[in-house]
Amino acid sequence: MGGPADGTEPESTENLMATRTYGQHCGLAAAMDLVGQRWSMLIVRDLTPGPLRFTDLFEGLPGIATDVLAERLRELQAAGVVEHRTTRSPVSAKVYALTETGRALSDIAAQLADWGRPLLPTPPAEGTVVRARWALQTMARRYAGGLADGVYELVIDDEPLCVEVGENRAIVRYGPATEPPIVRIGCSAKKFFAAATRPSAIRRRDGDARPSAGYEVDGDLDTAVALFSALPLAVPARS
Repeated sequence: MGGPADGTEPESTENLMATRTYGQHCGLAAAMDLVGQRWSMLIVRDLTPGPLRFTDLFEGLPGIATDVLAERLRELQAAGVVEHRTTRSPVSAKVYALTETGRALSDIAAQLADWGRPLLPTPPAEGTVVRARWALQTMARRYAGGLADGVYELVIDDEPLCVEVGENRAIVRYGPATEPPIVRIGCSAKKFFAAATRPSAIRRRDGDARPSAGYEVDGDLDTAVALFSALPLAVPARS
């Protein structure tokens, strides 16, 4: 079941899992004491594009229990990786966000994601969860350049996400664009992955200036194709 309606974590319980430790005076062991716990790095992954309420984190991590999520968040807060704060816009809400230390850890999480991608089965194993925004984070990290600086908006299965391009890098952010985007693309997750693996899928084969069925493009169609071309999904296999 989900967390409280106000987005805060459930009250702490006396039966939470005891903290485990390797008991070794080593930086790697100390790091693994924290992030080696199940779910910890996935929480960091999901907070990388921006702050989230407890309920949003819970809904984005299928299989986690509310008490486990609350405990992991407390551990990450105690380590200075995550902070709990109140936002005032557009409405008041209590959210979790990465600190500067957390953002440094998110870079490590991104490298682990790239390392692990060749281990993924193709097609995905039956019953596993596939989220377009996880893939988009990987794609943004592999930005190949060539796009005009600015904001590109994607609405995937009604979830708005922005790709901010600047200084030869691309960053994914939650939510709709706060300024007019260079291009806005709407599609389903299935159509997103089709374009991620073959950017020309957005364009009709007959040369029609309109996008292919299943895509809504507000802006230049060539720019929409270029966006996916500049954000490669494939990661080379390790030799």
